[in-house]
Amino acid sequence: MTAGDLVRPGPDGDTTDLVFRETGGSRGHAVLIALASLVRVLILFACVGVVITIFVAFFGVDFPSALIVPSLVAAAGSLIAAPFAVAGALRRVRRVRFALAQDLPRFRLIRASRPDPWMPITDLARIDLVESIVEPYEGDPLPATRTLMVALIGAGDVAELACGHPRHTDGRQLKEVLDALLSEAGVPVQLQTQRTRRPKPPPKPRRSGSAHAAVIGNTGSSGSPGSGSGIGSGGF
Repeated sequence: MTAGDLVRPGPDGDTTDLVFRETGGSRGHAVLIALASLVRVLILFACVGVVITIFVAFFGVDFPSALIVPSLVAAAGSLIAAPFAVAGALRRVRRVRFALAQDLPRFRLIRASRPDPWMPITDLARIDLVESIVEPYEGDPLPATRTLMVALIGAGDVAELACGHPRHTDGRQLKEVLDALLSEAGVPVQLQTQRTRRPKPPPKPRRSGSAHAAVIGNTGSSGSPGSGSGIGSGGF
């Protein structure tokens, strides 16, 4: 995803969106997001139940009896975790909308359903871009990978207003686009790049042919004296 895909015009001509996730901002999207989060929780605990069933059946418990406890665990876990997962998905910021052409520049956070109230741009202290790049080792067939975190830091005592993790985005390009958008509003954009190298896997052990030959040689040398002594004793 390029920087132009993340920073795009809003629904009207006077706003610009910083997009973390494609969907969100309406009741219909909120329902779909909640259902998707619920389905993920159900699938997770269903997989846990299957693993427990196989583990219990391995020790000789008949299948109907082995299915009771995992089903209860999966049902209880789903009932407990589902509300938290759905609430977290609905509260997660999907995009940030800037209205910088107004007399008083402002911005708002858009979640799954309704957007938050407008806030003055002075409530936004800065935007932090933290990019982590994992480079391949020499001879590595896999390409380099990069992850990017975008954090909106609030002014005053507010540590973080929103955070997103756009995929496959170049941090330097996004910084240039955000600088051009927010420089007149006085909002700095900071980029921190962390580079690491993917560790090279240890070489696979090879079977030594010399050791195998040494074993064969030792076997042959130990058998020759016995055969010679047997022939000699038979002659005498």
